[in-house]
Amino acid sequence: MQSQKPMIHFNVLGGAEHIGANSTFLNFGGTGIIIDAGLHPKNRSIHAFPAIHSIEHEPTDALLITHAHTDHIGALPYILKEQPYLRLITTALTRDISSVMLHNTNKLIRDQIDISQFKQDALSLYTKETAEYISTVFETYSYKEPFEIIGRRGIMPVKCTFFDAGHIPGSSGILFEWNGLSVFHTGDVQFKKQSLIPGASFPKHHIDILFCESTNGAKESEELSFATSKAELAKFINAISNQNGSILIPSFALGKTQEILCIIFEMQQKGLIPTLPIFSGGMGKKISAIIDRYCYTSPRIKPGFEIADIPQIDIPYDGIEKGPYFSTPSIVIASSGMMNPGTISYKLAHSWMQKRNYGIAFIGWQDPDTPGYALSHSEPNQKFMFGPNAVKRQCAIKNFRFSAHACKEDLLGFIEQVQPKLLVLLHGDQLACESLAASASNIMHDGMKILLPMQGKKYSFEKE
Repeated sequence: MQSQKPMIHFNVLGGAEHIGANSTFLNFGGTGIIIDAGLHPKNRSIHAFPAIHSIEHEPTDALLITHAHTDHIGALPYILKEQPYLRLITTALTRDISSVMLHNTNKLIRDQIDISQFKQDALSLYTKETAEYISTVFETYSYKEPFEIIGRRGIMPVKCTFFDAGHIPGSSGILFEWNGLSVFHTGDVQFKKQSLIPGASFPKHHIDILFCESTNGAKESEELSFATSKAELAKFINAISNQNGSILIPSFALGKTQEILCIIFEMQQKGLIPTLPIFSGGMGKKISAIIDRYCYTSPRIKPGFEIADIPQIDIPYDGIEKGPYFSTPSIVIASSGMMNPGTISYKLAHSWMQKRNYGIAFIGWQDPDTPGYALSHSEPNQKFMFGPNAVKRQCAIKNFRFSAHACKEDLLGFIEQVQPKLLVLLHGDQLACESLAASASNIMHDGMKILLPMQGKKYSFEKE
């Protein structure tokens, strides 16, 4: 017999006390909705994908994507192979970026995933044709534009609304309203404005269940100060250019590339750094062109501003090791952000390291198992492993923090504002989740529960 009180069930398919393979399943009275389809950034086994098998007996009707980073969209072809009839829904900008990101994911799957662990054809949709086709079948909705989902086994529609998450262009948090019960999933969120986009614009009312990202759950706001990081970056660029050297900035193609371009351009316009040539290209430039198409319709600090307004020179891929940046002080922004083997930043780094007057600026998190991490933690003139090779570096390096994720203080502010009855913490390592949970317990009302979920386990919530 159906309960008289509204009840939902949910499973965290990925992103429980870690970052990667992010995916959450919600069952609203027979209407099944999956949020995100992420691929783990370094796991190369079947565990790189969401635990879709844990909901094989559940109703599944729609898949909503919060944004186009690989750890939120990279498993989309894998899930569609298992669930081919899902409605795909996101914002228009995320839809358009998805094709570029999935093309890149296809290469990663071919080169790095151990296919022996998968049943036959499980990865067969990782093709160029599928990447292009998927983007044509997305339904898209604007921020604060409600839409409904009702499943084949659903008893009433679920009202859904995207809200600007301030993480990267096109990113969303999602509000679900059903049978008097409200659920909000933050996706990845940044409440403070960045150089290109403003901070998140989320609901301010009470939420019954809050799924909240916890990436920076152990970091206070002063650790993530944009103003301090910008000042330190300007000082570093000036020091290198004054030595007649060039600066290499390894950067993620989506989000970080556009943000660092805006930061550098702003500093040049204000005279804080010299007007050096800026080299960019590759996937980052393709994504920038897509983002520029939405310069009036997607939130911007300066509506109408385009990344293409920033003077840039294409990285000369055919002669990358003899480019102009080796004869004229320049700034080179190249992916990948973690200097994965074979990427432009990885190739350039080998030459960069041999020049005492050159510098490398790391602007984002580095996975401990990547060449970028090894280089960013190396000592000058001391051997370290860079990919498969033992090398020494002579160039300067410096680490900066330009996080597109909210700090602990801002996450707590939002939690306190919406006062959920159940707080579910995701998308953070164990320390981040536990630290945020401990602090949240001090500001929440009596009767509120905090959950650090286990991947694949089924949970229920009944409204009192």
